Amino acid sequence: MTEQEWHNLYENFETTWLLDAVGHIDTLRSHLSDRDSIRPPQMRDDMLQLHQLAMDVINNGWDGQLRRMAFLAVALEDLTMDVMLATEAIHKTLSRLLALLPQEAFEFDDNDLPINDDSFLDSE
Repeated sequence: MTEQEWHNLYENFETTWLLDAVGHIDTLRSHLSDRDSIRPPQMRDDMLQLHQLAMDVINNGWDGQLRRMAFLAVALEDLTMDVMLATEAIHKTLSRLLALLPQEAFEFDDNDLPINDDSFLDSE
């Protein structure tokens, strides 16, 4: 990396943005991770419940569950908006970083980690 490339990176990217991205990942985990005893996320259960309510209301014409269906749909829409915003924030941070890196950062030789090796992503 040249001095100019480093200076551009230094002046235009805050490493704390990556810590913010970790916070956004924690938000995603709270919404999408498995619960205790390896149960699926609550969001999945809620979506299945919404499907059942929609079948009752839409397919069968039973309006007794209409308000419950609407309430659950609003709650799930809010949740998916949180997930979407967190994902967009992570993407924005990574895109900023990648746009600032010099081309040589993406040039690999036999001594470098292969581009298709995911083992460096393992946290264990």
